[in-house]
Amino acid sequence: MRRATLTVLLCLCATAGFATAASDQLTFIGDGFSIAPLQGCEALVMLLPSSDGFAPNVGVQIQPYSGTRDEYIALSKDQFRQIRAAIVREQKKGPSGWVVEYTGDMGGRSFHWYARAELKNRKVYLATATATKEQWSSLSARLRACVDSLKVVK
Repeated sequence: MRRATLTVLLCLCATAGFATAASDQLTFIGDGFSIAPLQGCEALVMLLPSSDGFAPNVGVQIQPYSGTRDEYIALSKDQFRQIRAAIVREQKKGPSGWVVEYTGDMGGRSFHWYARAELKNRKVYLATATATKEQWSSLSARLRACVDSLKVVK
C-alpha cells in the first residue's frame, strides 16, 4: 500500500542507474528510458530553484507492473480519490501511455502535478512534474515539456 501511495503522490521520484548524456537527452540505458533534462538538473531528480520553500521538480520512477493501462489508470484514480486530488485533464497517448494533470493539497500547501506514464515490458515508467499552485503558472510550460519528452527506449 505504501508503494502505491508513493506512486500516486509523485512528489519524490527516484530511480536506480546512472545517466549518460546523449545529445539533448539523458539516457538511462540499464533502466530503458531517456528524458530531456531541465536546465541545471542533477542526476534524474531534476530540481528547479526553490521559491517559497519548495523546489519545483521532475522525477522518474520505474516500477514493476503487470496489469493493463486501463487497470493502471483505475488504480491511480482510486488513489487520487483517497488523497482528495482533483484531475484537471487526462489523455491516453498511443497504445501504452497516459498523461494526467491533477491538483491537491498536501502538508498544508496546494500543489499541481503533471505526469506521464508509459507501460512497457511489465513496468510503468512514470515521469512527474511537481510545483506549488503559485509556481505552476510561470513554470508549467517548462515542466510539461520535460515530462512529455519521456521515451521508453528499452
